[in-house]
Amino acid sequence: MKLHPECIGCLFDQMVKAFRLLKPDISPSVILKAQKKVMKFLLENNIENISSPIVGKFLYNLVGEMMNVKDPYKKLKHQYNELALEHYNEVKELVKNSEDPVFEAIVVSALANTIDFASQHDIDIINDLKQFSPKDLVINDYPLFKKLLEKETKLLVLLDNAGEIVFDKILIEILLSEYPELEIICAVRAAPIINDATIEDAEYISLTELVKVIESSYAPGIDFSDITEEFRNYFFEEECLILSKGQGNFETLTGNINTQKDIRNKDIFYLLKAKCSLMERIFGVEKGSLIFKKRTPEF
Repeated sequence: MKLHPECIGCLFDQMVKAFRLLKPDISPSVILKAQKKVMKFLLENNIENISSPIVGKFLYNLVGEMMNVKDPYKKLKHQYNELALEHYNEVKELVKNSEDPVFEAIVVSALANTIDFASQHDIDIINDLKQFSPKDLVINDYPLFKKLLEKETKLLVLLDNAGEIVFDKILIEILLSEYPELEIICAVRAAPIINDATIEDAEYISLTELVKVIESSYAPGIDFSDITEEFRNYFFEEECLILSKGQGNFETLTGNINTQKDIRNKDIFYLLKAKCSLMERIFGVEKGSLIFKKRTPEF
């Protein structure tokens, strides 16, 4: 998806929030210096053919560079995983005992995309799950997803954030239980970027003991100019149903930005929360809505 006007201001806001979260005593002059470098990057690149997560890749690398830290979110990611693991058993039991465990697990995965660990350290997913009803999934293409699961042999899951992946693991376990012949492959980031999940996070929560976990690209989304050969094979060459978690993955998949092959005929499902006015406008929903939508030509 190409950059939209509202994306520019959002990116600069993200930079300020990142610096103040990671280093509250940082000098305003350092932030201004970093902002100038982002401005230069935008001026020197064709912003009419670039997506927000690709700009985010440059921006968050710059944050680490200015702080002289390779993985500035490392400690927070560990906390996210620990906090989520505290709720793992209880959430899994709720899912297993539900009327439709697969749907319930998708709900859990969607709710996990709403958790904001940066502003609070209390996960309320148990209460959210108990209060959830199917109508709260504002766009719900679950029947289509379930129908395709019946005939597909491979599912490629594009994971999003640390912490969140603990609840994605529950979805994967339920799918393996309900569809024992289904091969599931999970894709994480190829290097640390923001609080996105990497192979280290997948290993920490034992996801690597459950399914094959591969690396996609080094961006808060899928940077098709820099994907690994293993990911390229599964995404383009293998016959896989694709489940894409989060806004960053959605933004880099929709519109075929920087893809080297046509993906219009691929069965891709987006599972995310509408976190900004742009997503609100694109999906025709209110901000904060949970979305489970099959890819269509306009998406």
